[in-house]
Amino acid sequence: MTRLLSLLAFGLALTAAPALAAPTGGLAVEGTAFVVTTPAARLASLDLVGAVFEIDDGKGGLAQVRIDAVTPAKENASILLHTLSARDPKTGAWTNMCEPDAQGRRAGFPLRGHWDGYRFVADPNTWFLACTSGSQGKCVLWGYDPWGKAPDGRPLADFYRTCQQTVRADYRGDGAPHTKNGTEIDVADIAGVQRHDSLSDPAYMFEAGWGPTGAICVAATRWPDLLTQAALIKASPNLGGPCDAAAARAKGALIFTRIKRR
Repeated sequence: MTRLLSLLAFGLALTAAPALAAPTGGLAVEGTAFVVTTPAARLASLDLVGAVFEIDDGKGGLAQVRIDAVTPAKENASILLHTLSARDPKTGAWTNMCEPDAQGRRAGFPLRGHWDGYRFVADPNTWFLACTSGSQGKCVLWGYDPWGKAPDGRPLADFYRTCQQTVRADYRGDGAPHTKNGTEIDVADIAGVQRHDSLSDPAYMFEAGWGPTGAICVAATRWPDLLTQAALIKASPNLGGPCDAAAARAKGALIFTRIKRR
């Protein structure tokens, strides 16, 4: 399916060791929802609007975060989009934690797991916040829930990892993006979560096949003014050679992208 990218290089991700201010049951994450269990009740995100909690700020301190609103995502109503604000410790002012995505939404959600550099680790005992403007949240909206299963029953964790590279055009899997805000890409995968809709459109061409650690093969780079295909192949010869959907699939690609000709 064709997707419009409004892209941060990676997207907000704060590995959390949270503690909600009042309830003694603590704060957990189920799917894309916060859950608080107390002796008297079990509360989920929709019940927690206005709640303030603390997360690791990644600098050895704690940041206060407030849930301002919760709404179902139009892409999938089971995904809960949270409007999240962070408190400035100096001024006390609250500001939205997320940049606008391609649809203008400033929203995010919690997910179980954490990040080892640019690699997602499926750890059920930790969680992080993902904004829809970044690859971490965007890939869930595209259907690659790292804790979910594809229509054919296979786990989606590696598809989620692969999607991170795909969104950012991180061909070598080294954390370096090669794309621009507003770029359209047509995404498909071997599990049937996404399917191409540009196959009959001559304005599109095959870009690359992708795996969890980067591209499998590259037929064309997304923005040659950022990185040419020749320069990429010179630096990473393993990404060269014949590259179309069939060749990429044979080499183990999970996701395929088509891009507009430039």
